[in-house]
Amino acid sequence: MDEKKIARISVTWRGRQLDVDADPSCTVKDFGQLLQDLTNVKPETLKLIVPQSANKGSKLITPFSDSHSSLILKEAAIDEGKPIRMMGVFEDEIEEVSDNGKRPDLRIIGFDEEERRLRQRSSGRPQVSLKLPQGQYIFCDFRTLHLPGVELNPPPSEALKRMHMLACDPGIIAIMNKVTIFKR
Repeated sequence: MDEKKIARISVTWRGRQLDVDADPSCTVKDFGQLLQDLTNVKPETLKLIVPQSANKGSKLITPFSDSHSSLILKEAAIDEGKPIRMMGVFEDEIEEVSDNGKRPDLRIIGFDEEERRLRQRSSGRPQVSLKLPQGQYIFCDFRTLHLPGVELNPPPSEALKRMHMLACDPGIIAIMNKVTIFKR
């Protein structure tokens, strides 16, 4: 009577321990097929991390690759009692990640969108000076620095516009209303 020896090989995948009964003389591809049937992972993504001897570390085995598929479990150092780790993902997880790459991330705008927004803002901006906010604080005077023989950047007219813009900024207004040193 010819009795086949079956080895129970423990494989850890995503924190779960899978006990796989396999013939020690089967190929790595056959073993990979058993794991694929158990987990339904996509075969191309299935990889095994097999510990080698104490000094060598671990070896990455791809069961469905040309280089590993014809190896026998013993040749790949896959034995009973050895802690094998498995990596692999489902088809729908791959599709989800692939779809994420196709959809634009609306939180990140591109240069074209930034230029469009800038044009929209500047076209809607009044050309007259901005009306200063009325609060319990005052802006006494807006003046630009004049130095003879020195060209300022930005020019005084642009600097004055920027000062008026800052004075009308909602964030600055909120701080001015909150902090007491700015109040009359």
